Amino acid sequence: MSNSRITITIDAGHGGRDPGAVGIGGIRETDIVLDISRQVEQLLQQQGIEVLMTRTDDREIDLPPRVSLANRTRSDLFVSIHANALTMSRPDVNGAETYYFSDRGRVLAQAIQSNMIAATGMRDRGVKFARFYVLRNTQMPAALVEVGFVTGAEDARRLADPSFRRVMAQAIARGILQYVQQNF
Repeated sequence: MSNSRITITIDAGHGGRDPGAVGIGGIRETDIVLDISRQVEQLLQQQGIEVLMTRTDDREIDLPPRVSLANRTRSDLFVSIHANALTMSRPDVNGAETYYFSDRGRVLAQAIQSNMIAATGMRDRGVKFARFYVLRNTQMPAALVEVGFVTGAEDARRLADPSFRRVMAQAIARGILQYVQQNF
């Protein structure tokens, strides 16, 4: 199988005036997920996969254009990367989880989730069905990844560490490549 025919849209959540969640120590979701997303982009490109990014800097992009990019270019997969949050009064809530809407998206989500947990040893919050806009409206298998809680004492410390973000990016890329190898 040749990866050169595979196109994947990577969606770094939030951006610009929408920083997403702000957690312990002022850690911002937008910064965490842009860093991880750019690393996933590089790792997939090194494997010969064409990667489209919904954003490559700190700008605000509405949900419809994110989906439109993937659908218009007939991407083979769509992966949206986010960081979770709860109230600051719940620093005990930590872990990674991945969401899907379609059956094909569920298989992609499972591949990414299992690789994230294996690589990081984080709490496994599972693979879950959700009706998020970017999952419902994409025409290809899609997953929304939550790389941890910026409000979680354990996760926030890890997400603030560039070497941990590198491990997370490698795990997400590995999960995507595993899905590609088994389904294309």
